[in-house]
Amino acid sequence: MISQTMSWYLQSMTDADTHRGELQPDGTVSTVCGIQFRPIDLPLGGVSLRGYPPDPDQICADCAR
Repeated sequence: MISQTMSWYLQSMTDADTHRGELQPDGTVSTVCGIQFRPIDLPLGGVSLRGYPPDPDQICADCAR
């Protein structure tokens, strides 16, 4: 079951590099696929995407499951 506090975060602008996870107090994201990274800032402000990313090619396959 996916936690309600999980959101989508961009590690980079590369395909398959948007991950589902939880923002940690230190500013890093712990993800479903097991990696930890500092997310990039989004052009519209903030670090997480609202809702499901619209482009399936951007999403990490392990996080999407």
